[in-house]
Amino acid sequence: TDFLEVAKKAADHIDSRFGKEKTRGIPGHEEIELALLRLFQATGETKYRDLAAYFINERGTEPNYFEVERKRINWTHWPMDPYDRKYSQNHKPVREQNTAEGHSVRAMYLYTAMADLAGELKDDSLKEACEKIWENAVNARMYITGGIGSTGELEAFTKDYDLPNDMVYAETCASIGLIFFAKQMLELEANGKYADVMERAFYNGTISGMQADGKRFFYVNPLEVNPGISGVVPGYKHVLPERPGWYACACCPPNLVRLITSLGKYVWDETDDTIFSHMFVGQKAELEKADIDVESSYPWEGKVTYHVHSKKEEEYTLAIHIPGYLKDICVKVNGEQIEWKKFMKNGYLYLTRKWGESQVEILFDLEVRKVYANKNVREDAGKVALMRGPFVYCFEGVDNGNDLQAMCIDADTQAETFVGKEGVLKDKVCIHVQGYEDERESDALYSEEKPDYQPHELTAIPYYLWGNRGVNQMRVWMLEK
Repeated sequence: TDFLEVAKKAADHIDSRFGKEKTRGIPGHEEIELALLRLFQATGETKYRDLAAYFINERGTEPNYFEVERKRINWTHWPMDPYDRKYSQNHKPVREQNTAEGHSVRAMYLYTAMADLAGELKDDSLKEACEKIWENAVNARMYITGGIGSTGELEAFTKDYDLPNDMVYAETCASIGLIFFAKQMLELEANGKYADVMERAFYNGTISGMQADGKRFFYVNPLEVNPGISGVVPGYKHVLPERPGWYACACCPPNLVRLITSLGKYVWDETDDTIFSHMFVGQKAELEKADIDVESSYPWEGKVTYHVHSKKEEEYTLAIHIPGYLKDICVKVNGEQIEWKKFMKNGYLYLTRKWGESQVEILFDLEVRKVYANKNVREDAGKVALMRGPFVYCFEGVDNGNDLQAMCIDADTQAETFVGKEGVLKDKVCIHVQGYEDERESDALYSEEKPDYQPHELTAIPYYLWGNRGVNQMRVWMLEK
């Protein structure tokens, strides 16, 4: 418990300084709220929960707090704009906030702590605020990859449907924070809409931040890259066309490591009468009621088998999240096919029985899906993105040529999948689609010459693998014709 005692001493010192009838204050960069709640859960000492509650409840009650504090201490090297109240999520008391605002990482840490505290205290008003913020974040301010924070200016949220692909920020840590928030919302309510976003961010917006060999990483995760523009032109300098070896602010690699090494806490939950499986991840889970071995061909193939080894002869429920894009599956319990739709609730398959030694097999097809953005997302008008399973796919110049902006996908094409044979794509499922390329050769900047579209087969790879084969163009959203 050596490290735990160090953490307690630090928390005790903060608790001695801040709180009701003590020094008034809130954190500039939210995250301690999360830590205090985890410390409470680890120790049972309510003072840590109460201090987290103080910081959360105090936020926004004095919107000009940071402005006043800066003047009070005459600090010129202030690490944030104290006049931008939304940047620090300090524009309103948290229960009155209903949109995702400000610095995207800090916001996710705050919202996660709010959801955690709502569960601890059974606080319906705080839960309702979290639900409103969630709906805004994922339905109006999230990229298809699970990326959030659409501007490099202050690494922040902007406005609903403002989701530029080539000027995006989408910090790796922000998607990790979104997973934190999703998981905490799942603990409030087992609803597939949270698990779906958590899975999307896991397979796309987070692991895209790390190069396949683990030696380089992205801070920013764009959905469109154009060498010579990206990383060079003002407004695009933060969008790099290849992963650098280091950043002065190196928060993303350890945050990603922390996420992956704690994967089990995102895959499983257990209550008095139910075991929840939130994602199809092959692993062995050692739980209170049972040990469960999961054999999974997912995300490349549609076959997952749960081998349940009960520790007690008692009835309980195994609730398995079925991704929202799956409309038809086959479920077998101990080899007997069941009418699975009868057992579905809010995106989860609820199976109740005395399990003993049993198995659940889930089979499904993984089809290539065409996805279209809301009509209010101006950058994606007339464009289409491809998904298969949980993966978003993208197009790179190395496979398709260096004029991706002049290419489009045939609206009637039937996608074909193939398995990569070498390099970073070895054993990975990729996609062929029929498309067209404008092959005009005129050098005129503007002319009356119509586009000369000629057939062109296009290749798409999983988005998280882009940027591993040299500097070249990349796009997620392609024109459709």
